[in-house]
Amino acid sequence: MSPTKEDYLKVLFELGAWKIQVPNKEVAGRLNISPPTVTEMMNSLVKAGWVEYTPYKGSMLSDKGADYAKQLIRKHRLWEVFLVKNLGFNIDEVHDEAEILEHSTSDILADRLEKYLDYPEHCPHGGAIPLKLMDAQEKISVRLSDIKEDDLVTVSRVINEEKLVQYFKRANLNINDTIQITRKDKALDLLFIKNRTTGEDIELSKTIAQYLFVVDSKE
Repeated sequence: MSPTKEDYLKVLFELGAWKIQVPNKEVAGRLNISPPTVTEMMNSLVKAGWVEYTPYKGSMLSDKGADYAKQLIRKHRLWEVFLVKNLGFNIDEVHDEAEILEHSTSDILADRLEKYLDYPEHCPHGGAIPLKLMDAQEKISVRLSDIKEDDLVTVSRVINEEKLVQYFKRANLNINDTIQITRKDKALDLLFIKNRTTGEDIELSKTIAQYLFVVDSKE
């Protein structure tokens, strides 16, 4: 499979398309490409059996597509751990490098790398690495943008793109922080957040908040 098709599968999984239908517009925004280009690629992935598509609703990974995507994500996250732990990269520098490496990493190399790193459970952005743990994390994680007011939640992971990681870093939103949405302003598309870990008040657009995943603070 080409790296481009692999990127589509990975992005679909990260946007939750293993359990829900994701609009092509959302995929286009994530990949920074035009919606017609996404539609063309989705048609190709549907024909190959990797994706199931419903007009006007969006795309959803087939079981085969979800399994393939998880293997890619595992490789990506292993390389991110290696780059931060062994080569001194900052967490907002590793995505692009890991993106290149994941596509040329065999299953054998991934297994050897995982052993060398002493079987890490999470990448620097909070994403689970072992497949069983990845499944468990995905089942309990929800987007911050979908959380109700006053619910107490814990930041579990962020979408690992450089600009997004930098944005959350500037907002001082970190993995394992306990946070609470105190108010939603639909007119301004803003979420007003209290970081219970740091005591800070944060304003975050709902558009950006969809790329930060949280779990119930009781989990």
